[in-house]
Amino acid sequence: MKKILLLLLVILSATICTIAQNVGIGTPAPESKLHVVDTFNIADGSSGAFINVHNATLMAPTGTLSGIRFRLDGVNAGANARYKGGIFFEKTGSFGVGKLHFLTNSLGNNNSITTADARMTIAADGKVGIGNSSPSLAQLEINGPSNSALLTVRNGVDLPGISQSVPSNAFPTLGFNLYYNNSYRFLGNGYGANIQYNPNLGVLSFSSSQTKGIPGETSLFNSGSLFLDSSGNVGVGTSVPKAKFHVTTGMVIGTSSTTPATGYILSVNGKIMSEEVRVQMDANWPDYVFDNKYKLKPLKEVEQFIAAKKHLPGIPSAKQVAEEGLHLGDMQKRIMEKVEELTLYVIQLNKENQQLKQEVETLRKIVENK
Repeated sequence: MKKILLLLLVILSATICTIAQNVGIGTPAPESKLHVVDTFNIADGSSGAFINVHNATLMAPTGTLSGIRFRLDGVNAGANARYKGGIFFEKTGSFGVGKLHFLTNSLGNNNSITTADARMTIAADGKVGIGNSSPSLAQLEINGPSNSALLTVRNGVDLPGISQSVPSNAFPTLGFNLYYNNSYRFLGNGYGANIQYNPNLGVLSFSSSQTKGIPGETSLFNSGSLFLDSSGNVGVGTSVPKAKFHVTTGMVIGTSSTTPATGYILSVNGKIMSEEVRVQMDANWPDYVFDNKYKLKPLKEVEQFIAAKKHLPGIPSAKQVAEEGLHLGDMQKRIMEKVEELTLYVIQLNKENQQLKQEVETLRKIVENK
């Protein structure tokens, strides 16, 4: 009997060794409170050195848990108090099928963690949820408050990167060197931009920050953003474009040094070719020249004006055109006015010519009858 007890003690001492309250299983020199060593060397995907946590309740109902809880305090407040972190496995189906929760409890009280404190969950089908304990839509689902970014990718602290958020307006947003924390803020030094989609209007907008910022500083955006609606219309400066390309402010076509002309929507530094150009006039077309009340200048007065000014009345001079350019619609109207005036002059001269011809014919007949 003594030999049997001695043998058991030898086996136990070889299997379990305690040094300063450290417990070793399979090692005589445990390095932590619990140190488990195994030499299982079969690589079959299921064998190895394991610690099993097994809730062996027969016919355990859905929602039954097994797992590990973590606690860091010096207060003896009961076995279930102040466990603020843990890893729980929750049964969701037959044969112990379930999902794995990673939990933390940020409450400063004696409440212990529950599955309601799950921060990340791996479902039985491999889908991962962060802030979502029942992921079902994608392999990775992230839920979070509307006042903070949901995902940030960058090279380090205070460095530029990319973020994803759904702000309080419920518009999903992809930020470049920006993140959302009650407002858009810079991740790192420099400018920022975002791409935002409005599901209510079906409009995708592209915006950039007005000035450079530093990490955490609030970003303000330019008002002239680019918008793409559900019909494929693109708007610059308007979120409701009415055409395939709708610009509300000045647009320039040309080199990088081209300066937009003041007061004009489109400035082109170069030649334009088109099969047809249509100008819609705001003012009356000059058919008023043919009105009986229109006062046609005498040709003598026109001659005097030309001699003094070196251009037609009502037509800009060469110097003015060189300095200010040519207003196509206005010039076409002015030219038509001169064409109609010229027509009246021709009609007037024709009448005078016909009258002279009649007078000459009359004089010829008088001479021949003498």
